Amino acid sequence: MFKFARPSKNFLALVDCSDASFAETSKFPAKVGGDDDCALKIDGADFEFEVSPSKTGVLEAKVAQRGDFLVNGVEPGEGFELGGVATLQIGERLFYLISDREAFERAKRMDVSRWLVFYAENGRIEDEVPFGRIKPSVLNRGLDGTGIAICPKGFETGFMFSSVFKTGGAGENVSVPLLPESAQAVTCPLCWLKFDVGDAMSIAVHESLRGDPVLGPDEMLRFLPTSFNEDGVPLDPAGMPAPDIACPHCRRRLPPGYLELDSKIFSIVGAPSAGKSYYLSVLIKELQGSLYRNFGITLKDLDPSGNMLLTQMKNRLFSAKRPEDAILAKTALEGAMYERYPRFGKMVALPKPMTYSLSADGMAETSIIFYDNAGEHFEPGLDIEESPGAMHVASSSAIFFLFDPVSNRSFKRLIGNRPDPQLIIGGRIDQQDTILSEMEVRIKRILSIEPSKRIDTPIAIIIGKCDIWGDLLPEPLENPIRDGCLDLSVVDSNSEKLRRFMLSIDPSIPSGAQTISSNVRYFALSALGHSPEMLTLGECAGKIAPIPEKLNPIDVEIPTVWALSQTTNLIPTR
Repeated sequence: MFKFARPSKNFLALVDCSDASFAETSKFPAKVGGDDDCALKIDGADFEFEVSPSKTGVLEAKVAQRGDFLVNGVEPGEGFELGGVATLQIGERLFYLISDREAFERAKRMDVSRWLVFYAENGRIEDEVPFGRIKPSVLNRGLDGTGIAICPKGFETGFMFSSVFKTGGAGENVSVPLLPESAQAVTCPLCWLKFDVGDAMSIAVHESLRGDPVLGPDEMLRFLPTSFNEDGVPLDPAGMPAPDIACPHCRRRLPPGYLELDSKIFSIVGAPSAGKSYYLSVLIKELQGSLYRNFGITLKDLDPSGNMLLTQMKNRLFSAKRPEDAILAKTALEGAMYERYPRFGKMVALPKPMTYSLSADGMAETSIIFYDNAGEHFEPGLDIEESPGAMHVASSSAIFFLFDPVSNRSFKRLIGNRPDPQLIIGGRIDQQDTILSEMEVRIKRILSIEPSKRIDTPIAIIIGKCDIWGDLLPEPLENPIRDGCLDLSVVDSNSEKLRRFMLSIDPSIPSGAQTISSNVRYFALSALGHSPEMLTLGECAGKIAPIPEKLNPIDVEIPTVWALSQTTNLIPTR
């Protein structure tokens, strides 16, 4: 269950957990410390010890200069032994001392940008966060850190939380914690917190078990199963098979088969009234056809009940006979697209995840998750702790920023007096550049990234409603999907044409995007493919509505296909 490293007689490596840099030596005795003559030098260290192999092959260390450091979580004496993997701690600076080559190879591949927070006693994963978010992740749960351990993702030897952060559990007598080999962190699609697969809760079925101590009397009991039937299905306390599972943090029911799939969150960001609901409704239909037609990939509804509202919007739009029947209601802040569940001990409104599975050759491989957020959730000034509805951007595998050209003064001036009601109707103040900046601030704050650094998450800058302005492009765009492949050179070429076009109109969006991510591409699309009409009669008078017989989406699926090519192995590229 655990990986135990075996020491080598002639090898020692020092691995820095801040950046996974390392130094190694095979010459003994070897000095470790802050002096320039140390084989394994640690800048700023005020100690020094000398390591030599014993007759039994175990590496022994003798302290030559006392200082402030811990080995395997305790203050060492004048002499101590190093196993195959030992932890070295200098305040909150963490290192591994490794004399096992196999363990060293694993340590070189660990992901120090993500740290697993787990219980030392049983290896249960509680969260997965950047190092800078470890302490608030634990303390915001009302814990003092006792019994909690941490380690970089991809490596199994941990450090005790209380020892690193000097919290209430300091001095607890726990040996070096090890993460079980089988531990697997999963992200909840509702609250975006991590948990180990083995900690997923079951949902009771028997009516006598209605009432959950956290969710209230109307919800079925959530419980950790202890008994199963012959098919391996958990049994609730009344003996009924209980196949549905829930997140142990927010306790929301998870989509069927969710734990078995590699999940990707695709966040759609945009200003209020930018057209996110129309875009998402059209995207699901267009993506389903394009993926199967071009790549043989099947997109299926993984959670029909959870996706019901989006399905209804899609059906309403594509089944409408009259323009007034095709109008989609604006997503209200904390309206029907939101659910109230506990997050860090508070009941908050969170956007409903809309989850779909992707499979090739009939084998489900990936799930993708979308949210129809109210645009107000991306505006500056909203308390993201009290109203964390847009925090999914920090957990996203890809981000789509939907830019609305008819809300931008410079764009409208370029478009001119075209007969489109979207150009003349009064709208909100254009703050799309501010929303992009706010998105950057939130992502870097949540992930504890320095403002000057960039993430590598793919970001698609989507310039919508291209049916109005597409003919103004100095250079035409090409179709990047050819012969069952996504041509990335065409994606790059189209992106550069659109970036230059945006720079000539309003440089605030391109300049803002390039400070967020190192992987930004630009796309043009139209969810409706035509100019809608202004209704003048009935209860919908004054509203803009699509014309059903003219509905003709343009390239709606292309940004998602590109995002899938960057985050999965499903899309063939060239």
